Amino acid sequence: MCVLCAVPAARAAGIDGVSDQGLPAWSGSFAHSPLAALLENRLQGPFGQVRMARYVMQWNAVSEPAVPGDYRERFEAWLSDVGAAGLTPVLALTSFVGGEPLPGPAAYAAALRETLARARELGTPVAWVEAWNEPNDQGRAGPQRAAEYANTAHAVCAAAGCGVIAGDLEDAPGVLAYEAAYEAALSFAPAAWGIHPYRALASRDDALALAIKAALPRGAALWLTETAAFYCRHGQVAGPGAQEAEARYLDTALIGALDPVHAFYYGVSYAGAGTATCASAGGEDTQLLPAGEAPRPAAGVLLGAQPLAAFGPDP
Repeated sequence: MCVLCAVPAARAAGIDGVSDQGLPAWSGSFAHSPLAALLENRLQGPFGQVRMARYVMQWNAVSEPAVPGDYRERFEAWLSDVGAAGLTPVLALTSFVGGEPLPGPAAYAAALRETLARARELGTPVAWVEAWNEPNDQGRAGPQRAAEYANTAHAVCAAAGCGVIAGDLEDAPGVLAYEAAYEAALSFAPAAWGIHPYRALASRDDALALAIKAALPRGAALWLTETAAFYCRHGQVAGPGAQEAEARYLDTALIGALDPVHAFYYGVSYAGAGTATCASAGGEDTQLLPAGEAPRPAAGVLLGAQPLAAFGPDP
């Protein structure tokens, strides 16, 4: 039984989780980031509905020595910040190391156990585990291997008291066949499934995302474990107006149609001096609260208009 993942089943309106890789840059200090200040104060206005925080982590990060700036240090800093903000932690595993062989089940299980144990030691136990981030795209795992990770995570979490979010699928071409093969290889019935509807957002077409949901097992809860409105994509600047329009589609049409139990926004604010770049090919920017700038119009759509102005720009 999952003793940690006591999150309300009824969905809060709009975004109720942050999936922000910039969080560890705060290093437990809430003095310099508008988003951090909001989280520390438990968001008595914008983001008042946020209860969860998600992090995509190198699967074997905890086995590394503690070296400043490495995957392990960033994960531990993230845990510190999430605990200080009183948010429920959600962890997604993947490999960021190009060319690295995907882990086998024994290595994966050992790393996950070590990660969960370290989180307990630091006082912020992980409540939910996403077995492998975007296995049909960024995660580069076939459906059987991805399901094997989910089965292994389920076995580990059954002992550790965490819940498992299956799938974590991007709405990419071929996803329905991938989902069917993945589900067939599962040895348990997941209570929660995650999807990333990035193509639905870009095209303003939710047909594939809705088909993914329709193909889920009866009674399974849908989580949007990553979603975002883009200021720029692949180095092409769309600008604040386009990001605001995409945020409105996300908030009213897409979330309304998919009716997820939870929805996580990716890249609310890159902490400190870190800023997404659109200058080079492949650069992407989904920030709502850019460092040193006023909140973007999309922030008012997704976070609420007041009192956002009080938290930006930085002094």
